[in-house]
Amino acid sequence: MSRLPAVSVIVATYNRAELLCATIDSILQQRFQDYELIVVDDGSTDNTRAALEGFFGSRLRYLYQQNRGPSAARNLGVRHAQGRWISIQDSDDLCAPNHLECLHGYARDHSECGMVFANGGYLGGPGHERDTIIPAAKSRRLAAQGVQLANVFAKSIVRLQAALISKAAYDAVGGHDESLRICMDLDLAFRLFMNFPVSYLDDVVFFYRRHEGNSSRNEELRLTENIRVIEKLLAQYKTARALLGDKRVAARLAYRYYRLAKGRHKHGRHTEAQDAIRQASLLRPIKLKYQFYRFQWALF
Repeated sequence: MSRLPAVSVIVATYNRAELLCATIDSILQQRFQDYELIVVDDGSTDNTRAALEGFFGSRLRYLYQQNRGPSAARNLGVRHAQGRWISIQDSDDLCAPNHLECLHGYARDHSECGMVFANGGYLGGPGHERDTIIPAAKSRRLAAQGVQLANVFAKSIVRLQAALISKAAYDAVGGHDESLRICMDLDLAFRLFMNFPVSYLDDVVFFYRRHEGNSSRNEELRLTENIRVIEKLLAQYKTARALLGDKRVAARLAYRYYRLAKGRHKHGRHTEAQDAIRQASLLRPIKLKYQFYRFQWALF
């Protein structure tokens, strides 16, 4: 019987044939080679399968399902995974050559971890006026002090493209929530933090590619799912609010409702905008900006 791989790399893809091959190449060029590669085609209607044919016969395994969304596609890939550790990659980003070497080097010596994750860079120049997704000074501080639930809650710093997850931990928390399309990584990260030790490394292990197809550009869906994920965390884990504090919870939820209200008002959805700004102002009644918009929109 052949030995099982240490890591299973899962790539879920949908209609990204023009970007996918570069992603696959970046995985195949890893310095760490004890892995399998599983690509899950989530019902693509472009030439995804044809684009992958050149990789057939190598270590790549190709799975196809009718379109059910990225969370369902990832769960399918993990169900077929043989590795003890799971690396989940987006089909439009690039792995750095040190990706698996860095993360598995730590995970191998810390088997109690549910997840270890690191930083990412922006392909083609800085994004948000910085070179890395997590600012350099903050990255060093997180690595030195340890990452806590409050760090993830304050800013969505976990990118699964920069993570290695214990398959046992992934299965124990139920994998990805298949009802989510954008905020499934944050939701999974919350559940892992609440159940297992999580570590952070100050290394850049992947590169984010900006393009018109990025799902995060759907601001309405991103914000509504973000609110759902926070409310799910608080409902599912009664200790989460105590760990985070009422003030932090209210501030983040209120800001999300405020951003949602502004977007809806901009697109002429005034009644829905008023509903959202009302939620923001109820969560943070002392925030004058929220109260101003609430009464201004109600008046006019």
